[in-house]
Amino acid sequence: MKKLAILFLLLGTFPAHACDVCGCANSGAYFGLLPQSHRSMLGVRYQQLRFVTHPASEVLRTEETFQITELYGRFFPVKRVQVLAFLPFRSDRQQTTYDEKRQNALGDATVLANYNVLNTFMDRDEATRFNHSLLLGGGVKLPTGRFRYDEKDPLAVANANFQPGTGSTDFILNAFYNLNYAGWGLAVNLSRKFNTTNDRGYRFGNQWYGTADFFRSFELGKLSLVPSVGLYGEYGAHGQQDGTLLTETGGTLLNGTAGLTLFANRWTLGLNAQRPLAQNLSDGHVVAKSRGLVQLAWLF
Repeated sequence: MKKLAILFLLLGTFPAHACDVCGCANSGAYFGLLPQSHRSMLGVRYQQLRFVTHPASEVLRTEETFQITELYGRFFPVKRVQVLAFLPFRSDRQQTTYDEKRQNALGDATVLANYNVLNTFMDRDEATRFNHSLLLGGGVKLPTGRFRYDEKDPLAVANANFQPGTGSTDFILNAFYNLNYAGWGLAVNLSRKFNTTNDRGYRFGNQWYGTADFFRSFELGKLSLVPSVGLYGEYGAHGQQDGTLLTETGGTLLNGTAGLTLFANRWTLGLNAQRPLAQNLSDGHVVAKSRGLVQLAWLF
């Protein structure tokens, strides 16, 4: 149990990006619980997100599926500083009443750094049943994915959200708090994202996003099993095209989450599912569906 407490007390902040109407290169995603010991980590994860646009229309109805495979890593250049890096590859599908469009491309890379402001486990000489920690930091999302949306091109995809990248350099602030007592835990994350205008004059709205997860750890011999339940929420302001506010963009989303994480020596395997509880995306024109995630990581 002591080892598992170390993992969660040093739990870092992972980016969970919202989008103008969700689903694009800034699309919301929940990472689940991951081990955060003093060791570095390399991992891969796969997530699938689905959205339906104009669901009541027989003419305008569009179904979009976003499949994202992402490499990520965690490193500790100095004590109390945690650096996180993410590189996604996207396989997206857009089905309208008339045709189908697909794209496979590199997405936008993200680099974050968090400082361990408070950590009672690190600051004490003896282990206790109650511990908590606070990490603060931020980072940058780089325009490594392409953005080629042109609303005047009839052969282009139906909206600016169906792009591998945003075409802009964006900035993120993170705050993460973790509470642990005798195998029970609460992890809360809040992030703020500031988007800039890309070279095509498009600017995605700034975003808030966060998670709150309750978890319980169980020892199974040399294995540790951690089920969790919680909430994921995101808010996106309206986007802009050439300075003109796009009122049909932006919105709010609240998902219920459930996950299961397995720790085995240097390996961890995590599964997570989300189901929308409340939403108002793109003034009701976009409906988010259930989403899922699986991830595997190696600590060294």
